[in-house]
Amino acid sequence: MMMKTSLAVALSLALLAGSASAEFKDMTVNGQVITKAAQEKLASSTLTMNQNPHAMMDPEFEDNVRHMLIEAKVMADVARKAGIDKLPEVQEEIATQTEMILMQRAIGEYIKKNPVKDEEVKAAYDKEKAAWGDQEVHVRLIVVKDKTEAAVLLKSIQNGENFAKLAAEKSLDESSKEVGGLLEWMSPNSFRADLKEAIKKLKKGEVVKEPVQSASGFFILKLEDSRPAEMFPTFEAYKNDLTHQLINRKVQAYVQENVKGADVKQ
Repeated sequence: MMMKTSLAVALSLALLAGSASAEFKDMTVNGQVITKAAQEKLASSTLTMNQNPHAMMDPEFEDNVRHMLIEAKVMADVARKAGIDKLPEVQEEIATQTEMILMQRAIGEYIKKNPVKDEEVKAAYDKEKAAWGDQEVHVRLIVVKDKTEAAVLLKSIQNGENFAKLAAEKSLDESSKEVGGLLEWMSPNSFRADLKEAIKKLKKGEVVKEPVQSASGFFILKLEDSRPAEMFPTFEAYKNDLTHQLINRKVQAYVQENVKGADVKQ
């Protein structure tokens, strides 16, 4: 998870370490002002992208931020003097970037006015937890394309052949065949509906009586074990991720609602 640290916190850390220079101040480059706010914004975004909350403790951090802005300002002037800013492709790129910035700002304003509420997060959590269910299973499987081959393999298992050995030799499921077809613990509700129903009918140690046909082939399933659910995260552990998911859903719905009303011709 990306750690986001505010500029103020980072500055405090740096000052405590005795490695930071003075706070950002307005400065001019070729008579043009680069504001303190612009410097702080770049510093904050740099810290966020860096994923390192201690980056600002680097004694050169503030100088690097200033230098990036100075370089950008100087080279932009160079481009303008050369007429590069008037080139059609540059104008088009500037227009596109302007629209992207405006879109981000519009979305930001929308989220400010329509924040995800705590009760929405709790409701979403309860729904996902209920969907996960109160049981988890440890399943072993063999997947083959041909129904006849699946029947032959199942008959061999019923006659005492080792399931794991056959899975390693015959299964098409590359992610599990190396471990004898054994999957990680998971909710039975995580499986496709046809597989889920077959698994729920099994008792510990049992193998399906017939191969189960699914979209990716014919499955032979064995329930190695089951237990009360314990993998689904607690509300506090999942809250931040779930909040971000809900924000993303709101944003997508908001964008699509506006796009639907647009007059698009191709």
